[in-house]
Amino acid sequence: MSTSKKTVVADHLREALSRGDFKPGERLPGEEELAEQFGVSRATARLGMRILQDEGVIDIQAGRGAFVADHRPIVHLATPVSGGTDSERFEDGYQPHLREAGYDLIEQQIKVSLDTMRPRVAKRLRWAGEEQGPNGGLVVIRSCDRFVEGGLWQSQVTFFPFTIASNTPLMSPQHLEQGVTSVLRDLGYREEWNWDIVGARMPSQDEADSFNLGPGIPLLVHERVVYDGDRPLRFTETIMPANRHQLLYSGGDAPEELLLMASDVNIFER
Repeated sequence: MSTSKKTVVADHLREALSRGDFKPGERLPGEEELAEQFGVSRATARLGMRILQDEGVIDIQAGRGAFVADHRPIVHLATPVSGGTDSERFEDGYQPHLREAGYDLIEQQIKVSLDTMRPRVAKRLRWAGEEQGPNGGLVVIRSCDRFVEGGLWQSQVTFFPFTIASNTPLMSPQHLEQGVTSVLRDLGYREEWNWDIVGARMPSQDEADSFNLGPGIPLLVHERVVYDGDRPLRFTETIMPANRHQLLYSGGDAPEELLLMASDVNIFER
């Protein structure tokens, strides 16, 4: 089977990007120049570029042209790491890593609400019904949206059983300087163990708009349930664009320098 002309354009551009002919953020040749280079129509050149856009390799901006995708991913702790901080210690953990990656304007917005235990959350927190009392079916929802250069970068939601979080700092819509783990410890709960699930899915249209995602870029979804013995303390879901994050796992007696070492690794480098 012969290769279509649009695929030929895409393949040549992909090879050029792999060789490093164009740097991240650099503007690519326009449709007219590509059409002349490959002996195709501008429409065919445009279709070839859209193949790479769908792969998340380039970013086509209306009225400006096509640019090489600028992948400067931030490390997301998929498991506890020695020397690291928990997921809500923004100022001394997450924010500095973004600054080291070259981002300047970084902020977060925290909201707290109360809701009934929806089936999906109840499944994670192993809540089985009214046997846990009249408030057992309620959850405190602590959401944290993180913005970089004005755009949504990461969205994290933590669900706490009402019986644990009621009338505690966990219900305050303020930044928790000491982090969730320390707050729970002060309340007499120990985060002894956890399980995590990580998967990828394509965003809904609302999510694509919120994260300002181009075609072909999936979302990473990281779920964590934390226990004190056999009692679930919290269920945290983090949603993040796959081209802006990389997950860090560690095993064994990893050194405290691991987080710094991993921050210097970029999985998009070729």
